[in-house]
Amino acid sequence: MKTMIVFSDVHYDRYTLSRIENIMDEADYIVFTGDGISSIVDYMDKYDKKMYIVKGNCDPYDFDRELTLQVEGVKFFVTHGDKYSVKSGLDNLSYRAEELGCDVALFGHTHQSTIEKLGNVTLINSGSLSLPADFNKTYCYIVVNNEKFFAKLVKIS
Repeated sequence: MKTMIVFSDVHYDRYTLSRIENIMDEADYIVFTGDGISSIVDYMDKYDKKMYIVKGNCDPYDFDRELTLQVEGVKFFVTHGDKYSVKSGLDNLSYRAEELGCDVALFGHTHQSTIEKLGNVTLINSGSLSLPADFNKTYCYIVVNNEKFFAKLVKIS
């Protein structure tokens, strides 16, 4: 069994990020889906071996725009989402994840947390740690075990 924490759109809110540090300590995988890479620089060295980062549309850094990650038989597609026009719908994102043979697509960009299934792909947006669309700062906690996964959106109060 492996655990993951997924978060996005930090946009310089280091205070809220520090409030989930204990969960990052315990997680087997930390996935950041972009926008605010400069805010997580301090964590990159600390969590080097378990941190996966993609560049968002507001990040000037030289990181990949997407990646895939295999955990306990579940394949994850990780991207910020702007390249797939996620503010207009999730079809393009779902098609790309299917094309890559992924079970789950992790994304951000909309600042709106959601977990939904489209075709054969579960689409998960962890929301935003700094500027959430619905005023609820959230991250996603995922447990993966034997080719199955459970995802939960968690509000930060």
